[in-house]
Amino acid sequence: MESNYKQVLESKTLIRFEDCDPFGHLNNGRYIDYYLNAREDQVRDNYGLDIYALAKTTGKAWVVTSNQIAYLREVKFMETVKIKTSLRWFNDTDLLMEGQMVNLETGSIISVIWTRFAYIDVRKGQKVSHGEELVELFHKVAVLGEGKQDAYFEDRVKELRSEDAADQAKAKQV
Repeated sequence: MESNYKQVLESKTLIRFEDCDPFGHLNNGRYIDYYLNAREDQVRDNYGLDIYALAKTTGKAWVVTSNQIAYLREVKFMETVKIKTSLRWFNDTDLLMEGQMVNLETGSIISVIWTRFAYIDVRKGQKVSHGEELVELFHKVAVLGEGKQDAYFEDRVKELRSEDAADQAKAKQV
């Protein structure tokens, strides 16, 4: 296993026509699919963690328990975007992933998502502990570390909007 893991993973993706509404904007519900697909690929490619192989061999998998998403700007079909994801925090049975969709040209944030996952034994349909090996990985990559943080999604969106506005102002000065 690699010892120097990135906390924030990035990949690019093309917004497909079939995922858009009649105005050519990415459909609100499809954002979640783009984030989940990106995170699955990023975790497999960067951490060597294939969530489907893990589920097949252990009978345990993560299920989404909640999503919170903020749409800050529009994204249109045939636009290539960067998707950044990170593990914000974890506890014995749960994870919180943050995702950001970013405009490649301007660097501005298009949307932000927080997705909470519960780790379950698929056969029993019950929450289970992550186990030592997964917790070891989470300690290396979690942005905020172990334990649920006292933070609200809306506060995080304000923080990102503020950082984004400052970045855009700097870019205009250059």
